Amino acid sequence: MENKKFKVALVGCGTISPNHLGPLVKNASVEIVALCDKDISRAAKRAEEFSIDCNLYNSFDKLLEHEELDAVHIATPHYLHAPMTIAALGKNINVFLEKPLCIGEDEIESILEAEKKSGGRVCVCFQNRFNPSTEIAKKLISDDGGAKSAFASVVWGRSDEYYLNSGWRGKYSTEGGGVMINQAIHTLDLLRIILGIPTEVIATTSNHTHKGVIEVEDTAEGIITFEDGGRANFYFTTTSSGADSTSLIFNTKNHKIEIKGNFVFLDDTPVEDERFTANFVGKACYGNSHGVLIGAFYEALEKNLPMPVCADDAKWALKILLSSYKSADTLIKIN
Repeated sequence: MENKKFKVALVGCGTISPNHLGPLVKNASVEIVALCDKDISRAAKRAEEFSIDCNLYNSFDKLLEHEELDAVHIATPHYLHAPMTIAALGKNINVFLEKPLCIGEDEIESILEAEKKSGGRVCVCFQNRFNPSTEIAKKLISDDGGAKSAFASVVWGRSDEYYLNSGWRGKYSTEGGGVMINQAIHTLDLLRIILGIPTEVIATTSNHTHKGVIEVEDTAEGIITFEDGGRANFYFTTTSSGADSTSLIFNTKNHKIEIKGNFVFLDDTPVEDERFTANFVGKACYGNSHGVLIGAFYEALEKNLPMPVCADDAKWALKILLSSYKSADTLIKIN
């Protein structure tokens, strides 16, 4: 595939799609040949917004039937991730998939099996792994012998309307869960890449402020144990009345290292780095690394390198939260 211009489509032209389209239109190795959304007017709006001359579809099946694609970006509601990924892999199409990988344990194995049989590969969009704050914190942690324990918090606020207006959020069958699978999965993924493979979790989940509106949790707390004995406590909620706040605190032998938002603190002293002040594409909570990860995805395709975030690695954050849902304050093994 060296020097090839990849024929690419994006399905799902909602809130997160500009974070994909922005980097794609600037990538010299990419030709966007199609946009797809069940509301074709949204696809047309994105095409106009990014000055993309391409075909428009309101059906993913028709997209796959009529286009010869090298890659598809899937940015649809969670319940569509597994069937769309498997369908694309069935046609040997590479997939750049928004989080989460899927919404069920059985779907994890189905995706991994489909990938084994396919000429295509999957990259999951855990872009926060590539944030400057993550990279700097990881180095500080590594330089002091690794993290022994951690505390993670995601304290956000979401209104009833946030769920009611989406048509798919707030339901296990379509979203797969609540705060853990939607807002906190990136934080769980960062815990995993720094502390290692998770082995067990004990957790409780609650719906404190959206009763009668959602069937999933708006709050979760628990303890994760990792294979080397490290532990992480977590508290996640979408019940906050204040500004959204995300924090990851790692304790090493000699230091406390915190990723707070998109900044890093060493023993409560800010770490200075000019990359922290960059302008954000989309919401600041998304981080600023969609473009970095998307670029790495196409470089991996071009040079036959490993996927920057492969499905088999991305599954662990999902396994943590699915096990947390089962826990109900009982210790659950993760495997």
